[in-house]
Amino acid sequence: MSETRALLAETANRVLGQECAWRDVTEAGLASVLVAQERGGFGGNWEDALVILKACGRHATALPLPEAILSARLADEAGLALSGMATISPGTSGEIANASFSGEMKNVPWGGEAEQIVGVVDNTIIIVQRGDAKEITPHKNPAGEPRDTLRFESAPAKSARLIDWNADRLLPACALLRVGQMAGALERALELSVTYTRGRQQFGKPLAGFQAIQQQLAVLAEETAAAGMAAASACKAAGRGDAAFEIAAAKLRANMAARTATGIAHQVHGAMGFTAEYPLHRLTRRLWAWQTEFGNERHWAEMLGTEIAQRGPDNFWNDLTDRDAAGRGQRPNG
Repeated sequence: MSETRALLAETANRVLGQECAWRDVTEAGLASVLVAQERGGFGGNWEDALVILKACGRHATALPLPEAILSARLADEAGLALSGMATISPGTSGEIANASFSGEMKNVPWGGEAEQIVGVVDNTIIIVQRGDAKEITPHKNPAGEPRDTLRFESAPAKSARLIDWNADRLLPACALLRVGQMAGALERALELSVTYTRGRQQFGKPLAGFQAIQQQLAVLAEETAAAGMAAASACKAAGRGDAAFEIAAAKLRANMAARTATGIAHQVHGAMGFTAEYPLHRLTRRLWAWQTEFGNERHWAEMLGTEIAQRGPDNFWNDLTDRDAAGRGQRPNG
């Protein structure tokens, strides 16, 4: 990790490691990590963003910081300005006419609390104010995080056409946010599990001294490492160009890791893991929810299988080891 990236990680963990408000996030400049320096941002790439995403997962951050990072990136590419707490709409339908938007934004993280929502409609980036929504229907995911639906009728909207952005590209970009968060949450769940089993005594010795527990912890560590490497690989690919394949593989692997790792973490903790005051459940509930957001295992497995089948077995190895040689376009993402 470079010195600059290490400082960014230190800042993110310091700010998010305590009870913080959006003002603290803004003052630290975390949401602008992917915004160009000449426009007041950090000027980083997706590998820089990953350290913030992992910090969000590690600390179970109850703010739409990952979504704000992507929102700021979209607005920056479109030449549009954002202010205040922003979030992304993963599912936007409707039409833009005369600088106004009529339509619906579904499953918006913290949609009822964010000041601005960024969406994509027919290769056009739009920004609307939450206060201009005609109706807001609150929803929550299994972890209790807001996933609201907002309906607009002729609401004032800023917009700019970006031919490279559409709903098909937005889904992997949102999935990459969750991959980073899941990697951070898994790391923290592993740390909690190791610490607990070392301190908890049973039959006169620590739980970590039993071979069965050691085996469980080893599997938990393997799954955590796999998710972390998948996240790092996907973010590195996103900085080079079109990373849809790598993101699909990363989200699939992170989903698989979360399913296995959360079970082990709760098994080694016993009843303590479900205690409201103990932090484990704040991680595992999010991991369970994030597995299904922006594509579950079946979705990404089918996507990968379809692409591999279409390319044919003769191209599989080259496609797997050299993405640039696979004939895919180099769309700038980082």
